[in-house]
Amino acid sequence: MMTILMAPGGSLEMACASLARGADSVYVGPRGWSRRPATDELDDGAIAELVAEAARDGKDVRVAINVMPAPDEVGLFLDRVASFAKIGVSGVMVCDPGLIPLVRRAHPALDIHVSVTAGVFNVEDVRFYDELGADYVVLPYRWGVAEAAQIRAASPMKLEAFLFQNPHRGRICPGRCYSSSYFHVKHLRGDDDKDLYLGSAARGGSCYRICRGEWSLTAGDRRHPDSPRLKSSPELLLWEVPEYVAMGVERFKIPGRERTAPLVADIVGFYRRVIDAALRGERVEGFAPEWLELKDRWSGERDNRDDSRIRGAERAGRAIRAGVAA
Repeated sequence: MMTILMAPGGSLEMACASLARGADSVYVGPRGWSRRPATDELDDGAIAELVAEAARDGKDVRVAINVMPAPDEVGLFLDRVASFAKIGVSGVMVCDPGLIPLVRRAHPALDIHVSVTAGVFNVEDVRFYDELGADYVVLPYRWGVAEAAQIRAASPMKLEAFLFQNPHRGRICPGRCYSSSYFHVKHLRGDDDKDLYLGSAARGGSCYRICRGEWSLTAGDRRHPDSPRLKSSPELLLWEVPEYVAMGVERFKIPGRERTAPLVADIVGFYRRVIDAALRGERVEGFAPEWLELKDRWSGERDNRDDSRIRGAERAGRAIRAGVAA
């Protein structure tokens, strides 16, 4: 079984740079269908160009079409999947369980990844998605090596592990939080007549990262001395990589469609070398200095992004409250 390094493609530049630096596969989001702002998604022409570029080097492209369509949009969703299969995309990431059997019947050769935003909680969830016809389960980044080993022992599903992980278990489960939709209530219609609800990542909009803001807990008129931690910030992995390799994890996934292309390219090059060393049975301690440097760069870009989104959510919240008051 091959060990695949899969990188993000938040732009065509990022995707091509990732392939050049050693990624075996890239994943991209189609405009309006992938839980990210339009700035981090690709239009159909760019996706087709990327598929052709990857194929020249024997590599592949996966499409994150991981939103939940309304009943009258299921046909649109299936049309989108069909268009990607036609141009040679090798797999799709899906979070809506009802759609998986439909995609499997229509496209038996297409790999189906259960997106992290499906909110998988346990082994029984994984078995459920296996029965529906999915090929891969994306391990939640709040899990670690121990949970991955349980899935490996209990299910034939292929594993896709994020190369980052929460150092502390938070209260927010990816795919199960709808808080952003209360802060930005705005609907637009896409070119394909899809409803783009900008405040809801599950409907084609984007998460505003409000869990990263400052929160307090009060009871009556008293404030609790401890501020609740809704979600800890994931960190890039290093020490766990040899264990995942030894376990036979099929795909390693680098996050970061919203990061800059130079940072993502450097991270791809780093993990290419780390995984290759682990496959040779070598230790990874020597990579620690470079890992720490990349972690700092990763955190710096994340903090700038989160601050911007939190401010946007706060502005939207104030506007909503003003409208209600009026």
